[in-house]
Amino acid sequence: MTTTRRPFRRASEEERRTSLIEATMECIVQGGIGAATIRRVAEIADVTPGLVRHYFPDKNTLLCAAHKATMSKMTTQAIQSLDNCDGGPLARLRLFIETSLQAPVVHPRNYQLWASFTSLINAIPEIGISHREAYIEFRNECESLVRDVFAEQQRDIDDKQVERYAIAVNALIDGLWLEGCLAMDLFDSGSLSELGVKSVQSLLDLETL
Repeated sequence: MTTTRRPFRRASEEERRTSLIEATMECIVQGGIGAATIRRVAEIADVTPGLVRHYFPDKNTLLCAAHKATMSKMTTQAIQSLDNCDGGPLARLRLFIETSLQAPVVHPRNYQLWASFTSLINAIPEIGISHREAYIEFRNECESLVRDVFAEQQRDIDDKQVERYAIAVNALIDGLWLEGCLAMDLFDSGSLSELGVKSVQSLLDLETL
């Protein structure tokens, strides 16, 4: 009996980096920040510690990359959902809110990673910078969506007011996201996102959303 061996394919640089970042996230989910050692990451990724250090010279560099990937994934999921929206500004704002407050964005694993990384903001300056960049990216998207809604309705709102509305919308979504991640079982399917939509509708004084 002969067996067919799969052809060997060397992982690309980007694939290897991604694998190590995902292994780091898994370490954190399993045991917190302290569990994300170079040795443990290597075990989960099934590589040598030396290979981990080849891509990430120290633990802080690895944690920074994992934090950036975590935040980027959640933000990107909400923003990219708009690519498939054929509606106008109101429909786009609604979809953005709904996507931000449903799985897979709302998930205990995401909260665990977010909370673990947030605890390092002051200890590792690079994570603080990355966290700020992710916040600004999400808030800017909120601001763009809010501005488009007001423009469509021909409401005379200056840039400073739009910015304040965007900050409030961002904070509202963040708060409900935390609620959902911490107690998913307390919310019926779709209820959290619908609450978010209704709250933003009231905040922006819209007749419908």
